[in-house]
Amino acid sequence: MEARHLSPIDHIDHNLLDTFVQHGLPDALAPLQHTLATRLVHPCRLSVIWLDRGTRRIAACIDASGRRKAPGQHDPQHVDDSPALRACIQRRAPVPRPSKKDRLIAWIAEDDFLPLVCLPLQRGDTILGALIVLQRADATLPPGADAELQAWLPMMATLLVHEIDAIHGLFGAIRFARDFTLMRDTETGQHQLRIGGYARILARALEDAHGLDERFAQEVALYAPLHDIGKVGIPDELLLKPGKFDAEERERMQAHAANGAALIDRLIEDFGLAGNPRIDTLRAIVAWHHEYLDGSGYPEGRSGDDIPLATRIITICDIFDALTNVRAYKQRWSLDEAFELLKSMADKSQLDKECMQAFLSQRKRLTEVWHNYATSGV
Repeated sequence: MEARHLSPIDHIDHNLLDTFVQHGLPDALAPLQHTLATRLVHPCRLSVIWLDRGTRRIAACIDASGRRKAPGQHDPQHVDDSPALRACIQRRAPVPRPSKKDRLIAWIAEDDFLPLVCLPLQRGDTILGALIVLQRADATLPPGADAELQAWLPMMATLLVHEIDAIHGLFGAIRFARDFTLMRDTETGQHQLRIGGYARILARALEDAHGLDERFAQEVALYAPLHDIGKVGIPDELLLKPGKFDAEERERMQAHAANGAALIDRLIEDFGLAGNPRIDTLRAIVAWHHEYLDGSGYPEGRSGDDIPLATRIITICDIFDALTNVRAYKQRWSLDEAFELLKSMADKSQLDKECMQAFLSQRKRLTEVWHNYATSGV
């Protein structure tokens, strides 16, 4: 099979990586905050100041509770707006007890919390931001706590950077796999853009009903383009066959889901991603995106709650994209026809009805994605 030009996929870029890291930081901060509160400073709060990549501009403040806020018009925007942050980054060393008059500290500290230390977060020679430890104003540090805290600081920074490295590793592995699939055909890039866009829209529409945050939509959109990675092992004469498959050909085509899961398992092993909960979502999408809630899908005949929400989302988006674009074996359906078929599949309990209702509610936005990345010649 001849390798073809890799189309740029603007959903997966440095900005998305930074957002992905920001959404992953609370998971790393929470156990550190708990340990620190148990051993030394109770109550306390840990916050990360994240900088825009390659600049000294403040991108966001993220804390262990999952709160993430970007600076507003009257908030500190730049490293130089904060003496504590500037000193911390210039010296590449902790700054103890920064003043609460510092604009940055005043922005992130609630009235009843005081800053204990601001220390830099760096990955190699790159400064990523800073970790700020805050203590409630009425709390008293036990004897020797200052010295013990100083001993803890390098470990906390190292653990945070290790989590960031793990996210970079996951992201790099996904990007590698995505580029691998782009070698398939010239339409694959457009398909990836569409299904990533559809998945993000549908996942965001379901956030409130399922108590999810923005990270869920980010992850689903990131993983969506890899759902058919198992098709890289299918020869062109079968994949691009103009017409119906016979029984043997259909079986070979359906094997792409299991083959894709095997590729993800290999990726997990080769990139050292075992135990990363985020990779489980990717595997579920790749392995089960042809499963139906009534058990009539493939390859395992899963049903009901055995099919995760992320997979249910991709199933709807994949069917919609297949229907509304030209394939070797079919002409495209109209958007109206595609929505009607999806509704009928939900009525038959093949597709998730809640997901389908959310999908229909986003018709305008979905149509915009379709128009932006429609198959050429359609």
